[in-house]
Amino acid sequence: MSEMNDLKNTGLIDMDSVLERIGGDESFFLELLDIYIEDFLEKYIHLEKAIAQYDFNNIKEIGHSLKGSSGNLSLTRLHETAYSIELSGRENDIERAKLMFNRLQEEFKKLKNFLSHDQKQSIEQKLPGMK
Repeated sequence: MSEMNDLKNTGLIDMDSVLERIGGDESFFLELLDIYIEDFLEKYIHLEKAIAQYDFNNIKEIGHSLKGSSGNLSLTRLHETAYSIELSGRENDIERAKLMFNRLQEEFKKLKNFLSHDQKQSIEQKLPGMK
C-alpha cells in the first residue's frame, strides 16, 4: 500500500474523487489501475503506429478511448493529454499529435514511478522505451 500513499500526494490523480466513486475501496482502485495500465500500454503502441502512418481516424479514436479511461480513474493530466490527442485527430494536426504523444509518455512515466517494482518491470518488458 505504500504506492497508494505515495500516489495520493502526487497531483497525478484526484484521489478523493475516484475513491468516492468506488466507495473508498483502495484495493479495488489498485485493481482498476492495473487494468488501466494494461489498456494504456496496448493503446500506446497503436497510437504510436497511427501517428507514424498519419492515421487521423485512429489517432482520434485512441485519444477518445484513453480520455475516457483516464477520466474514469481521475487521472487528470493523462485525461487532458488524451483529450488533446483526440482533438489532433479530429483536426488532422500531426504535429500536435506528436507533441501530445510525447506528453502522454511523460505523464505515464510519472504515474509509473508510483507502481510496484513488478509492475514497472512488466511495463518495461512490454515497452522498453518507457523507462
